[in-house]
Amino acid sequence: MSNARDREARYERLADLVEAGDYEVVDRSVEVRPDYQPGRPRRGDATEETRPLAVRLTEADRDRLAEYAERTGQPMSAVIRAAIDEYLSNHPAA
Repeated sequence: MSNARDREARYERLADLVEAGDYEVVDRSVEVRPDYQPGRPRRGDATEETRPLAVRLTEADRDRLAEYAERTGQPMSAVIRAAIDEYLSNHPAA
């Protein structure tokens, strides 16, 4: 959805949802996550070098991950790194 027609359609759907009462409209600015900093850390800010790793997840697993990350206020990548660390620490190779 990148062209103007698609954007307008999204706005219309959002307006319909707001009118239906699916969203609470507030007349002030709302700070959802004041600690959130979009984008990658600046080079040199990371404690150690990181490299990307692509992982395929089922839709259900991705949804579970996204919901957990949202509830805990963490990026999904941080949840994945913590899960890997916990698993490897508690399940040593034979």
